[in-house]
Amino acid sequence: MSQTLKDLLALAGGTAAVLAAVAGFAYWLFKQFSEKWLTAKFNERLEDYKHQQQKELEELRFKINSLMDRTTKLYQREFDALPEAWGKLVMAHGTVQAVAAGLQQYPDLDRMTSDHLDEFLGKSPLDNWQKEKIKREGKKTDEYISAINHHRAWEARNVYRDFYVYFRKNGVFIREELKAKFDALSDLIHSTLVEHEVGLQHKDFRKWETREKFVTESTALLKALEQEVQTRLWDSQSLS
Repeated sequence: MSQTLKDLLALAGGTAAVLAAVAGFAYWLFKQFSEKWLTAKFNERLEDYKHQQQKELEELRFKINSLMDRTTKLYQREFDALPEAWGKLVMAHGTVQAVAAGLQQYPDLDRMTSDHLDEFLGKSPLDNWQKEKIKREGKKTDEYISAINHHRAWEARNVYRDFYVYFRKNGVFIREELKAKFDALSDLIHSTLVEHEVGLQHKDFRKWETREKFVTESTALLKALEQEVQTRLWDSQSLS
């Protein structure tokens, strides 16, 4: 082999070595920069993901806290309204029962002495003009019965109205299934009272369909409702 060929081969080998070294160095540079770029991009994306996740967690936490706050407030309103409504319903039921469905007894005013009559009427809840009218009447007992029955019916209506107004304002906080039973008993009490008032007005008590239903059903309905109210109040304490 000639010297020239040997020199060319040596040069080619050296050039290949240089090129290989350059290529290796370039690959190393590419690898270093690409890894750093990928790492930087990965970290950037990771931070964005963490930020988004944190934002979503904060929003979820806010929604849960808001929901729990509303739920707690609703339970508190129900816990306050339910026993108050129950107490007013019991008063309305008892008052109407005594007035419209109870056995009434009246004293015989026609047999009282003047002093006894004055003392009795002095303790009566009737207005003064009614008391004076009774004293002037020939049939004092009949006038007293009419006056005192109208007075008791008016008092019963006021007691029922107290329940009705409260329940209309606060019944929205009571669960629908329980509220419906309050309404059913309320309607029965009101219908009985209206029937009684009509009977007083026309002095005709021959038709007592509602009163009979009131007498036979209202106490059992009230007792069943009492158990449900009690159960609901205990459930409300645990927010169940």
